[in-house]
Amino acid sequence: MPAIVARSRERAIASLVSFFSCCLTLQPAAQAQIVPDGTLPNNSIVTPNGNTLTITGGTQAGTNLFHSFEQFSVQTGQTAHFDNALSIQTIISRVTGNSVSNIDGLIRANGTANLYLINPNGIIFGPNARLDIGGSFIGSTASSIRFADGSEFSAVNPLAPPLLTINVPIGLQFGSNPGRIINQSTVRGNLPPLPQSIGIDNKVGLAVQPGQTLALVGGDIQLAGGNLTASSGQILLGSVASPGLVSFAPTRFGLSLNYDNIQNFGNIQISNGSTINTSGIGGGRVDIRGGFVTLNGGRIYGLTLGNIDGRGIDISTQQLRVHDGAQISTLTLGEGAGGDINIRATDLVELRGIGFDSYQQLLVNYLISGTLNPFDPTIVLETGTLSSGVAGNITIDTGHLLLNNGASAGTATFGAGNGGNMVIRANVVEIVSAAINNGTLLGSNGTGGNISIETERLTLRDGAALASITRSEGASGNISIKASESVDVLGSLPGTALQNAIATNSIGGTGKAGDITVDTRRLTIAQGGGISSSNGGIVGNILFANAGGPAGNLTITATESVEVAGISEILANGGRISSYLGSQSLSNAPGGNLRISTPVLTVRNGGVISVASLNAGTAGNITIDAGRVEAIGSANHGQFISKIEASVGSVFTFFHPNAMGTAGSVNLNVGQLMVRDGARVTVQALGTGRAGSINVVGNAFAERGVSRIALDNQGSIDGTTGSGAGANINLQVQNIQLRRGSSINTNAGNTTGGNITIDTGTLVALENSDITANALKGKGGRVIINTNGIFGTALRDRTTDLSDITATSELGAQFNGIVQINSPAVNPAAGLVELPENFSNPINQIAQTCSPQARRNSFTVTGRGGLPPDPKEYLNISPAWIDWRIANEQVTTSNNQLPMTNAPIQTPLVEATRWKINAQGQVELVADVPSIGRSNLWYKPTSCGDTSREGM
Repeated sequence: MPAIVARSRERAIASLVSFFSCCLTLQPAAQAQIVPDGTLPNNSIVTPNGNTLTITGGTQAGTNLFHSFEQFSVQTGQTAHFDNALSIQTIISRVTGNSVSNIDGLIRANGTANLYLINPNGIIFGPNARLDIGGSFIGSTASSIRFADGSEFSAVNPLAPPLLTINVPIGLQFGSNPGRIINQSTVRGNLPPLPQSIGIDNKVGLAVQPGQTLALVGGDIQLAGGNLTASSGQILLGSVASPGLVSFAPTRFGLSLNYDNIQNFGNIQISNGSTINTSGIGGGRVDIRGGFVTLNGGRIYGLTLGNIDGRGIDISTQQLRVHDGAQISTLTLGEGAGGDINIRATDLVELRGIGFDSYQQLLVNYLISGTLNPFDPTIVLETGTLSSGVAGNITIDTGHLLLNNGASAGTATFGAGNGGNMVIRANVVEIVSAAINNGTLLGSNGTGGNISIETERLTLRDGAALASITRSEGASGNISIKASESVDVLGSLPGTALQNAIATNSIGGTGKAGDITVDTRRLTIAQGGGISSSNGGIVGNILFANAGGPAGNLTITATESVEVAGISEILANGGRISSYLGSQSLSNAPGGNLRISTPVLTVRNGGVISVASLNAGTAGNITIDAGRVEAIGSANHGQFISKIEASVGSVFTFFHPNAMGTAGSVNLNVGQLMVRDGARVTVQALGTGRAGSINVVGNAFAERGVSRIALDNQGSIDGTTGSGAGANINLQVQNIQLRRGSSINTNAGNTTGGNITIDTGTLVALENSDITANALKGKGGRVIINTNGIFGTALRDRTTDLSDITATSELGAQFNGIVQINSPAVNPAAGLVELPENFSNPINQIAQTCSPQARRNSFTVTGRGGLPPDPKEYLNISPAWIDWRIANEQVTTSNNQLPMTNAPIQTPLVEATRWKINAQGQVELVADVPSIGRSNLWYKPTSCGDTSREGM
């Protein structure tokens, strides 16, 4: 009790001293802002000297120095100088009064001491707030600081016995309603050399020395136009909304904060051009933890400028929203690797751009010129390399990822270093008028990073893009998508130059385009959307076909269905585009292969599945494993035909009549193939290019076990070639049907017609449906049909209004091809037997049995079926097979007659009508004899029992 009285007396004396000092000073406002509270064994002393407030005294414990204030604020133009000994490593100061700390001047400390400032009421850093300390700065609205020995330095209970310790702090103890922290500091200072386009203008704001830590941990945290800088160091922001301990974990880079004991988090807002910057020789670390984190025009940079690897940016929150020109970036401009960006948001990550027009202009400029400004405000989230360092990775874990309004996120390679990978794990991923884009730029030679998405549902619409592009010698990255429910690529915005697409591309360089893998339940490509891998490029009406490396391969696996349907709205070039799945070679490099595995594949209303080569490149192959494949109809009055194709010399609306490439093949392993309403399965080659083949083989997934091809209403399977060879069709299914003007054809221009080989059980062609292998200025092709039955069509020397099979040439009959129809040979005399010339006596062949009236007649067939060889015998059940073949012996006639005899009375074979269990528990078969009344018979049967009766 006396100790408490003594401390109270000391505090009262300190208050009186402060009061008289305020009365005598000429600058009362300056001195009233920092007021010691007199609660320490050795109290803090504040000595004013002009605009400088020198803070001495305090209680020292080892290398720790404790200060306690009733008020702590620094006005504009003032300096609060902690005049500590150089041996002090940590200065711990608390504010025990009820006022917020308003700091709009300079806080200074000696040596390399770390400075803790704790005020549960709140801390506000004004536009002129600055730090000049050698160590780290931790500003917090926690209620106390905890130490390893269990002691506590409390700001809410300062009269408790101060157990000051030589131990280092282990954490910040928060109460139930911590105050907020606001930073508005925009003061200028010395920054490491940064690209001019970054636009920071040396505004460091609240800053610590290079390599040190700047931490703000409190309630809500707001950066309202203010900046935070820790070059090559770390910036830690934490918003706490529930009682608990935020613990410290020292690392070789400084403090690390652990929030495992915190249940609820508050809001962090970075707005009005605020900047968080840890850029330096080695990019520093940024760690943000809050309930709702918003970057509204704010920017976070962790650039690597030298040969030390960057440490990246970590954001953990419930919701993260980045919009209105905000940007998060960890580029490397040196030899060191760029830092990673890790975002964990349980509910939502929204990346919102500054408008679709800006995004479209950015992407078009990149595709045309191969250049990009990495600090363009359209780019919301990025890692990349402008030198030899490897770019960092981007990882997003969230419930819902939404990119919209022209936002762009991804990794880029501007130099020799390789691009980083992007990994997204989310329940729902939506990309709306925005892009996820990994790429290499013109003049670079690093490889692009991969994009990996794991989700339940992925949706791209309204001009969105998920792309990996190379404009250089380095390969672009791969795109891998695993969606347990669905992938939807829907629509392009009217009047735009961009197709809504998942794409890899090699354009203007020699690097290979990446592969695309989609694994989902349902894949839908509609309204002009597309999934493609290509070399060269098409932007609006501009075709880039002069250079490009090999296109990538596409692998599509859908456990339920794949649908490619419809066309786009009218685009900027005044045209429309089909919904598309495939690979194009627009340069001389080879195209990629496409493989689809699904129970149901539907191509309708102008949709296209294609592998194509426009120039001299070799197109890839299409391989489809499906239970059912449907190609249906067209769009825009027949201008856009639904088709599955492999071609040379045509891609979309572009044609090359002198193409020299080789088309790929279309390989269908299907249960059912249905092509109707003008749709096509086709291979074609313009110019001297060589066409591929169409190969259709029935598989085990056929409906009711019967594989079939059905062509209806001008549906076709066709191969067309100009001057090159190829265009063969091979069909091997159980049933083929052609109706209403449908066709199977391999027609040629200046070369030999292609070959058609059909192996089927039945072939039906009705209503002017043709099978042709004709040629204009070459020899007709070859048609070989192996079938058990062919109906409705016939071989003819020309096409007619009937259903025809032809292989003709316009050059004349001597140039006609070959038609060969192979059906099993049928001998009309096979199986006939020469009958006797004289009739046999039927009496010896048919037994006369008992009269119904005698109840002795019966007709019973038992065993495996059939009748006994003799009417007087039972059916012999011993032999399972009887050789009924006609022996190779001469058949002779006979008129021998057997003597007539009366058939002896046989023991009747009685049929069982029911069963019962006897006394011994055995099953017995029982025959019930029905009571049948007599009736007049129209004939008099023979009586087996009385052959001498009169009237016989």
